[in-house]
Order: sequence, then C-alpha cells, then structure tokens
Amino acid sequence: MYKKILILSLLLVGVTLSAEVKDKWKINLGTMFVTNFETEMQLKPKNLPISATINTKDQLGMQTDSHAFRLDGYYRFTDTHSIDFSYFSTRSDGHKTISQDIQWEGKTISAGAIIDSHFNMDIYKVSYGYSFFHNEKVELMLTAGFHITSLDLGLGAKGNVDGAYTDKYESGASATVPLPVFGFKGEYTIINETLFVTYKTEYFFMQYENYSGALLSSSFNLEYRFMDHVGTGVGYNSNKIFLKAEDGNKVFEAKNDLSGVILYLTYIY
Repeated sequence: MYKKILILSLLLVGVTLSAEVKDKWKINLGTMFVTNFETEMQLKPKNLPISATINTKDQLGMQTDSHAFRLDGYYRFTDTHSIDFSYFSTRSDGHKTISQDIQWEGKTISAGAIIDSHFNMDIYKVSYGYSFFHNEKVELMLTAGFHITSLDLGLGAKGNVDGAYTDKYESGASATVPLPVFGFKGEYTIINETLFVTYKTEYFFMQYENYSGALLSSSFNLEYRFMDHVGTGVGYNSNKIFLKAEDGNKVFEAKNDLSGVILYLTYIY
C-alpha cells in the first residue's frame, strides 16, 4: 500500500497548476449538529490482559452535546503549497442506575449501582497540502500532517464495587495521542467564484511505544459565497477513531464514531 502511495505521489509531482489561485486565507467558523456519537471504551491495569469494553450510550446512559463547535481553514503560501488547520470538540456525560455488572479498571461494579460518567474529546488537525492540479473548475490536493486527539474520561459509582458497598468510587484517565495522517482533497467549482463542492478524506494507522491508533475521516461540503469575501456552507462529516494509550499504570482504549451535519460561515481573502 505504501509503495502505491509513493509511486502515485511521484507521478503527480510533475503536474503543475494551470490557473492562478486567488484565495490565500480561508477561515470557517461553525458547528456540527451531531447525528451519531457512539463510543466503546475500557480502562484497565497494565497487568490485566483482558477486560470487557463498555458502550457509553447503552450501559452508562451517556449523552453527547447535540452540536459541536468547529473551526477550520487554510493558508496558501504559494499557489501550490498550503497549510490546513482544524479544531472541534465534543462533550458527553451520563447518569444511570446500571442494570448489569460492568468491568472498570480491573474492578466489578455490580448491577444496581448509580453511575455518573463523562467522556470529552478535543481534536486538532494541522496538515500540509500540495495542490498537484488546479484549473478554473477543479483543484486536487494531497495532504500530510498530524491529527492530535485529546481524551478525558471519568466514572463515579455509588453501590457495590468488588463486593463491597461504597458511597463514592471514582476513577478516570486522560491521554493525548498524535497520529500522522495522509489524505486527499478535491474541490469543484459549479459557478465561478460563487458555488463550490469540496470533498476531503484522511486515513492512517500507527503503533508506537505507549500508544496506537487508527483514523478514517471524510467530509463533503457545498459552499455558497454571497459576497466577495464572505460565504456560507453546509456539509456532512464522519470520523471513526480507535485509540489505545497508557496513562501511568493504566491502559485506556476507545473506539469512537462521530458524524453529523456541518453548518458554517466562511471568510476568504
């Protein structure tokens, strides 16, 4: 797979722009209206080889925010080369009396316990873009950069934990996992300088020392510029992330599926 990507990149290096790029800066500010947020996770001691995962929605009653703040854009320092950036975050919390035993950090929390929980995720992306083809209608770009995911989770229980009753059992972990990513971006102009369609996808898998992860992200946007430097857009974004990280003597694993409709304002200069 890596050989194919390298060969494709080398073949595309020789292709040059055929039209001057007019926009140097672009900033999008908006929100994602979350349509799906599903997380399976586990927290266990390092010396425990196997532990059951927990579905945060089904077993903990965790609900996410109905929308997530988003900021993204790019800066072109030449017609061919650019830097893309993106940030968004989600916040989830739950309160539930559990109906079945759950395993958490090597302990058994018995059915009937009252669980308070939270799971917060911040995602930062910075990438370099090489525009290998660009004319008045179409731009095609290869990207490479870093996808940095910051996670914070916590769980509190009132009930039987490992067979003993407690009023206040608390546990949590946090991790920041950087993943290098490769991607592709394409833009098609429907009406010159007015209406655009953009598609973007990113993927990578890596395992290194105390953390590993995989990422598949894609977005499809329709953008309308109603003034010279101002526009609005609507689109759909899907993110699938798997992360495994060590936090002291704990091992944290999470599999997250986040998708939703994006609505944003854009400024172009």
